Amino acid sequence: MIKVTRKADESSQKVASNFLKRVKKSNLIARKRKTKVSTKPHSHLVKKRKAIKTAEYLEKKELIDRIGKGKL
Repeated sequence: MIKVTRKADESSQKVASNFLKRVKKSNLIARKRKTKVSTKPHSHLVKKRKAIKTAEYLEKKELIDRIGKGKL
C-alpha cells in the first residue's frame, strides 16, 4: 500500500501529485494489468467437450455434403 504524508505547507494538489508519482514509480498499475490480462489454460474437461462438439459438427457437415443439401 502506498502512503503519502502531507506536510504543513503543501497544498492538496501537490499531495495528489506526489501520490501519483509514487504509484507510477512502484509500477503497481502495470503489474495489476498484467495479471488481469493473462488467462488460464483450458482444463482437460473443457478441451474434451470442445473436441466432441467439433467432431459432431464435422460429422454433420460431412453428412450434409454427401446428401447434397448444401449449407447447414
